[in-house]
Amino acid sequence: MADKGLNRQAAVRGQGNVFIVGLAGPSGSGKSTIAKRVAYRLNGHVISIETYSIDMNHLPLEERAKLDYDAPHATDVELLESQIRDYASGTAIEAPIYDFAQHLRVSDRFEHVPAKSLLIVEGILALHFAELPPLFDLSIYLEAPDEVCFHRRKVRDITERQRSLDFILWQYKNNVLPAARQYVLPSKRYADLVLESIADLPAVEKSVYDAIADSRFLAATR
Repeated sequence: MADKGLNRQAAVRGQGNVFIVGLAGPSGSGKSTIAKRVAYRLNGHVISIETYSIDMNHLPLEERAKLDYDAPHATDVELLESQIRDYASGTAIEAPIYDFAQHLRVSDRFEHVPAKSLLIVEGILALHFAELPPLFDLSIYLEAPDEVCFHRRKVRDITERQRSLDFILWQYKNNVLPAARQYVLPSKRYADLVLESIADLPAVEKSVYDAIADSRFLAATR
């Protein structure tokens, strides 16, 4: 992990003391919730790879809903990498905003994200894209059984994204599970730390918090 940190410092000049964490794992493993809680406690920011979906606003809603957003080609990785590098250099970024209920990127608004000392980049493909892991000081992978992940995703999609149960089942079977097996699970080998997230989320949050705090301390003493 020390070698990777040195490589990242060489690749991103002038980053100051920004510490960047990549948080990966299957959909429903708890990434978004844990990232937000930990970033809040450590006075950092989170960017979600989901919001960097490519702009398909020209398509009607019915067609947008059927697209496979879990596949790598659905992510604007060039923009994502560019904004991580900007943040690492101490520059505020204008992160995209995504409307999950309408399956579209909001074209006239952005989230202003001022650079702080910590950034957590969370998403199922955080460790899949070759461009990203060299930018991370710490890479964490959360894993949980399919049934746990599906339950969490179902609750989120119904309560937060106004999606029907039929659509949730269709999307999980046709997009989410195939992508997890083809892209997400193989990326686990790039993680510095693999954590089980089947336990209650506060316990997982503590493990992630401790891992980041310890790694930041070690990085500061190098």
